Amino acid sequence: MENIINPTAEELEQNPNINDDAPNIGKYGRMFQEYLKENYPGRITELALETTLWDICAEVNDEALEMMWTLQEQLRTQNPPPKTDNFLEKVQYTSWLRDTAEEIVLREIVYKYR
Repeated sequence: MENIINPTAEELEQNPNINDDAPNIGKYGRMFQEYLKENYPGRITELALETTLWDICAEVNDEALEMMWTLQEQLRTQNPPPKTDNFLEKVQYTSWLRDTAEEIVLREIVYKYR
């Protein structure tokens, strides 16, 4: 039996295109899928059987990306970039924006039971 959620090595060997019908669910969709697989294996099986798993993962990814953009804009407004020519300070600031927004997104959207 093919398991497109987590195919075994044998299944991949027999059918290397096993996940070709799976849509691109994005970074946060994959993280959500892993979260369900590790914490709620019954739920991920239920969603796969209902054929709504990919839709929910894609929805999680879209919500996460939108929230990332919004949070980064809010953080940028509240904490303006450094007025410097130092490249490393600018990179550090940009990394801080992304990391802070992502931490909130993971907690509020990705690592939630649906």
